[in-house]
Amino acid sequence: MDTIRFTDKEREFVFGVAMKYMKDEEKAHDVTQDALLLAYRHRGSFRGDSRFTTWLYRIAATTALMHLRKDRRVPQIQSIDAEESPIEEPRGDEATPEERWASTEAVQIAGERLARLGDKYGEIFNLRFVEGYSESEIARKLSLNVATVKTRAYRARAHLRRELEEALAA
Repeated sequence: MDTIRFTDKEREFVFGVAMKYMKDEEKAHDVTQDALLLAYRHRGSFRGDSRFTTWLYRIAATTALMHLRKDRRVPQIQSIDAEESPIEEPRGDEATPEERWASTEAVQIAGERLARLGDKYGEIFNLRFVEGYSESEIARKLSLNVATVKTRAYRARAHLRRELEEALAA
């Protein structure tokens, strides 16, 4: 197994790029490690059309963006200090009547507006956002292209968002 060693200057360069995106030293170290590993794995794709640092920059930036995207998807549990949180009476898991009514109304409005979309968009919206199927699963299930599923899901969600905003603003 052949080994490749990155110079300290290259490591610092990748870390600097990672810090620019991550704004957190620990996360930047993770990105640096992942980016250098990717650079090593794909070292054969460096064609020499540009400088090595330009190629390394793209790998580091892409890796940082992937980490940011992943962090956005995974809900983070934040600790709250006792001093920061207002003192409230302990509340049961039951929703207040107002919360139940608002939730019921929103679901009813969403159902009505979704029905207006028609089967073309409504079915995909339901499968994707209600039942939680992935785009590829929906594409197989409905014999469609994945791109078609993504487009219809996006359009359905955007349309429903506009409709709900209008209905709840009134």
